[in-house]
Amino acid sequence: MKPLGKQHDIAFLAFVALFSVFQQGRGKLLSPFWDYTVYASALNQFNRGANPYAPHALAFVYPPIFLNLFSRIPFHWLYLALVCASLVYLAYSLRHADFLVAGALGFLTGGAGVGGVVTGNFAIFAHLLVIALFYAASREKGRTMLRDCVLTFFIVLFASIKIYFLTYAVVFLFIPKGVRYFFAAPVCVALAIIAQVALEPNLWAAFETMLHWQMLTQNDSGLVLFGILEQHVRALSAFDDVLIHELVVLALFACAVNPLRSPRLMACEDASGRLFYILAFAMALNPRMKEYDIAPFFACCYVSLFQSSNAGRRMDRAFFYAVPLAFIAAWIAVKLTHVFTILDAAWFIGVYFVFFVVSMRQRALRVAAHASARPMDGDATAAG
Repeated sequence: MKPLGKQHDIAFLAFVALFSVFQQGRGKLLSPFWDYTVYASALNQFNRGANPYAPHALAFVYPPIFLNLFSRIPFHWLYLALVCASLVYLAYSLRHADFLVAGALGFLTGGAGVGGVVTGNFAIFAHLLVIALFYAASREKGRTMLRDCVLTFFIVLFASIKIYFLTYAVVFLFIPKGVRYFFAAPVCVALAIIAQVALEPNLWAAFETMLHWQMLTQNDSGLVLFGILEQHVRALSAFDDVLIHELVVLALFACAVNPLRSPRLMACEDASGRLFYILAFAMALNPRMKEYDIAPFFACCYVSLFQSSNAGRRMDRAFFYAVPLAFIAAWIAVKLTHVFTILDAAWFIGVYFVFFVVSMRQRALRVAAHASARPMDGDATAAG
């Protein structure tokens, strides 16, 4: 029996969900979907011939391809279709899954999931759609070119709008016959960027200016190591800050999976929770993780740990309860002290701690699998 799913686990999940809604505050709840408002306003200005990248309280920081793709169709219907498609397909693909409580708990931890949905940022729904597509593909016997092409299409589409979605292409390295798509995705995104620079040079320059203003001038650089270093340390360049974050994530991943050691493919080494761990790794490669990125990241980490757990692991149950409670305690401390760096520290520590715990579990599974394989190899050699 798995370590989550009992009645008190459902009650705890309901408590975390209600607290997540409460901590958003009246302002967010009464004026939701402001990111959607930014999209719609920028498209309206673009259609009128105005500058969509003009400074506003909520700046538009998406590349020109967003404007060219969505300016000629009713955007509200398209956006509604994305939201509905991602949620419906997620529910359909997970209809028989036994990890729903664990995934939901991770999604709600820290209020990240509710916060991401309330903002109306398309990224959180794009994450859910890509995760659901990878999971559904992993459950079907055999793989077809059509499924991989659909996955590649959505990765390229989303990465053309938000470049960090390209990290999902890493998952193809661990899928049989997936290497071609690992290379195809960045090539397609690169062509999309080149086309924008060549065909819309003024818009692209305005986009780069706005992006630089948002990240470096407004300190909107995310909730993980890159953001902490940019906002509070500022001793290194932005490139160095990104490099430090990437090295930390890559070191944990290499320790857990050791991709240079054979076998690499998930079909060859079916460690519990491997798919969701690799999905979490792909998201962790984003140096500018925000609420709408952290929510699906936590969900994948929780599911990975859940799938590799059993009822005898009390530390796993403690983990599932302690991390959401730690974020709740941090939020209460901020409300009492008005020291907002407490919450910044909670996000920073939480992301790396959760990824560290799940990485160590994957490492333990890998080491155990190799240890059990050695006697079998020795017996086969002796018999031969």
